[in-house]
Amino acid sequence: MFHLEPKTILASWIQDVKDNQFDSVQVAHFGSLNQDLVNSLTLSVEDFMISTGDHKTLVKHVFSILTEGLQNILIYGKKWDNELQSLIVLAYNDQAYRIVLGNLTEFSEKEKLTTYLDCLNTMEEEEMKAFYKETLNNGLISDKGGAGLGFIIMRMKSKSKLNYHFVPVSDDLMLFTISTDISRAQ
Repeated sequence: MFHLEPKTILASWIQDVKDNQFDSVQVAHFGSLNQDLVNSLTLSVEDFMISTGDHKTLVKHVFSILTEGLQNILIYGKKWDNELQSLIVLAYNDQAYRIVLGNLTEFSEKEKLTTYLDCLNTMEEEEMKAFYKETLNNGLISDKGGAGLGFIIMRMKSKSKLNYHFVPVSDDLMLFTISTDISRAQ
């Protein structure tokens, strides 16, 4: 039997961003997630970025990525001990922000997520825009209410690949994490 160890998982991701020269961590959270926390977090990140003098376009892009990612967690995340669990890390350096988001999902989702994200990561900017429009116009609404736009928006706004990992936490659940970098030069 596996265990979900929030302190270890969060410490590992904080070390990872620091190892990749993102020396400042603005947000570090592993635990329960609800709409109030999403609202509070996105507003505080927006305020922080404005206070550091980041360009308005960059603030909007980071806000969009966070909002899409956190809404995905609220919609698709699985519960552990009756609480929706999430990983949120926002780190930065002089050149970029790194956004790391994670939630629990079933092992049965791994192949679908891998195939979809690998496909998105191979697309050039124009292909991504066309795919976004096609999905927006023809996307099927899932049983959870999503149309599959979240990852597309994250990829478009960051202009970077979406990196992902899967870590088993129980016999049928894994922690799915996704991260992307967004240049501060936008």
